[in-house]
Amino acid sequence: MVLTYEDFVRSMNEQGLSILTSWQQGAIEAYAGWMKAVAPLMPDLNLYHELPTVMQDALGDPERILDNQYATAIAIVNLHREFVQEVFRASFIAPRTPHVPQGDSKRPGR
Repeated sequence: MVLTYEDFVRSMNEQGLSILTSWQQGAIEAYAGWMKAVAPLMPDLNLYHELPTVMQDALGDPERILDNQYATAIAIVNLHREFVQEVFRASFIAPRTPHVPQGDSKRPGR
């Protein structure tokens, strides 16, 4: 079996996502444990709800702000992906472009 660069990149991406997922799970578990430990010291503390109503209104809903930020980030990534796909289509490195050895007189632009 021959491994390609594509296989290597896919494997590295999968490993990176696995490491990130494990780190995030560990961080959430540690944070949740810490919050359970300090919760008795700060009953019913919610910093957002401790703010005056006028400030809460000015800030907006934190969950909707987060959703909007991630939706924008996803849109940017998708836009960049489309751009790179168009660059591939316009170049000789597009996946459907056959390999043309150097010095071949049939190569476009020669």
